Amino acid sequence: MPIENLLGAPHRSLMDTNAYATVLSAPFEQWQINALGKSYQKELAKKWRQIHKKGTLTFSCCNDSASVAEAMDVMRKFRGPRFHAHGDGDLLQRPEYFDFYSSVALRGIGCFTRLYAMKMDGEVIAAALGLAHRGSLLVVMTAFDIEGYKSQSIGALTFESVAKDCISRGDRVLDFTIGDEPYKMQFGGQPTPMSSVTQAGSAAGSLALFALKQAPWIKQAAKRVTELRPVRTSTGTR
Repeated sequence: MPIENLLGAPHRSLMDTNAYATVLSAPFEQWQINALGKSYQKELAKKWRQIHKKGTLTFSCCNDSASVAEAMDVMRKFRGPRFHAHGDGDLLQRPEYFDFYSSVALRGIGCFTRLYAMKMDGEVIAAALGLAHRGSLLVVMTAFDIEGYKSQSIGALTFESVAKDCISRGDRVLDFTIGDEPYKMQFGGQPTPMSSVTQAGSAAGSLALFALKQAPWIKQAAKRVTELRPVRTSTGTR
């Protein structure tokens, strides 16, 4: 789709990252063989045995406001230290972003969103938020108790559980969306090149766009400035 024409942008630029999606097929066991391969399937089976020894493990899709609130709170808790360690901030730590994603998760129950929660003895240890559309689930946000379950590859176990649920619903695609993380290919994800389209709407925007193209560090500086700017609300300025 030539979306650059809608914006009057001169051209699209190829990004240095890809999106990944894996094709789902029933039954689940056959998909495991096709997507994971025998070696990785055997490794995950070992991780499942390990994690089940730790307690009572459950996996479900949140279907009410209480379960959504619980999963989103844990999502924020786990994502904060993870992104801070990588030198970047997590948007969920900011109230306006947390409220937005929580609203999306709650309002889309049974329709266009799915919020999965994996629990150990009743406590959420992993969560995954996705958008459901035309037989595809697009993963938007995830969080895991890495500190407590790193040895059990909790992220991989969560994605395998998500895939199993998607197949049971008749979905055809599990889309891991943008990012070149290695696990996506381990789950049979195939890369799709991504492009970006930019167009300035003002003189100030043109200057900012020019600056961003000159030096990557300016982008980081601009991001920090944006985080410090006041946010206009209906009740005043924060």
